[in-house]
Amino acid sequence: MSVMRTTIPLDIQQFAYDSYHVVRQKSAKNEPIALLHIADEYSFIVFGTETTIPDKFWLFDIGTLKTIREFFRHNPPTLDEVESAIQVLEDEVMPLHKLIPLGFGLYTTDTTIMKIAQQTVFTRHSAGVVLARTDMEQVFGRLAAIISGRPANQDILPITNTFVATLLILREVMYHLGFMNITVLE
Repeated sequence: MSVMRTTIPLDIQQFAYDSYHVVRQKSAKNEPIALLHIADEYSFIVFGTETTIPDKFWLFDIGTLKTIREFFRHNPPTLDEVESAIQVLEDEVMPLHKLIPLGFGLYTTDTTIMKIAQQTVFTRHSAGVVLARTDMEQVFGRLAAIISGRPANQDILPITNTFVATLLILREVMYHLGFMNITVLE
């Protein structure tokens, strides 16, 4: 089982602070923001109300390539592989549930999350594209239908393992941490 890291490497901290600064510049000035980043070997979420650096920082031991390497043996992954990945991803995210502050808008600069938004009827915001959790869940439902046996050629959904892993991580973060939408900065 993976555990949330308590020691955060300086390069990841700097990247998080730089990304937070970019999001802070594009968001409403007084809005408390949360920034999600899904990398290959880790993911992080930072929360902040200040303009310079975030107030809270959590680094997860989950990432796109790590999920693929540890759980997916097929492309696209099987239903059992997806269910196994979800269990671990959920275990990684859930401890944060009671620790996160309420009322934060969730943002990302990840192009992989933009690819998920492009599979929906998203809305545009001055800062970027807003992906509602309900729309993200519809994308997950389409994925579930394909890996359960519906022919993939009946849907335009990209079913690469990278897309699937990103979708699973995003879904667990949004669902278990109570975010109703995420704004993808363009």
